Amino acid sequence: MERAGLVNKVKIKLDEFTPDGVDLPFDDYIGPMLDESAKDILEQAPLHLIIPEEIPTSAIKYQNDLVYIPVPDNYIRLYEIKFPSWKKSIREAISQSHPMYEIQENEYTKSGLGRPSVVLKYEKVDNIPGRWLVCGKVSDVGSPTPSIALYVRELLPEQLSDHFADALTWLAASKIFQIEGLISQAEMALAQYKLSLQNKSI
Repeated sequence: MERAGLVNKVKIKLDEFTPDGVDLPFDDYIGPMLDESAKDILEQAPLHLIIPEEIPTSAIKYQNDLVYIPVPDNYIRLYEIKFPSWKKSIREAISQSHPMYEIQENEYTKSGLGRPSVVLKYEKVDNIPGRWLVCGKVSDVGSPTPSIALYVRELLPEQLSDHFADALTWLAASKIFQIEGLISQAEMALAQYKLSLQNKSI
């Protein structure tokens, strides 16, 4: 949906819950909150509702049964990674603070071909600092290149699929009410956002 149409939908939702006679500077917030809400939806929506992009793998590094894939600048979250030697694909990149990360650091419980993992890490690899998707365990037989490497990239609100328009505008409205201190309105709008997103997931 075009940005102007999304802005109008937010205004309608704001008017619906704004107390009579209250005039608030909502216009100042609509654009930034739409942008923020688009990112939130890409982080939270079920993966099957999102169209992924391929992760560039031309600059991958291989060290000690691990493959390091540079994280794209517009990365939001992992969609799916699978290597030919893996028994299954991975759809979540864990952080170093995730409880499962300690398992990956243990010699006896770390990843294997039947239990692979993907960790999002800030690290220096071959003296190249940056964010990497660290994939393990990866067999060194043949080329250690993923057969599937997909991610969710950052999008502007107007670039999202139209089926997110209702959820997107409810979330933006909730954020604006929160800024203005209208807590009950913010909670009602947030409930509508969750309902809309849930209905799309069925």
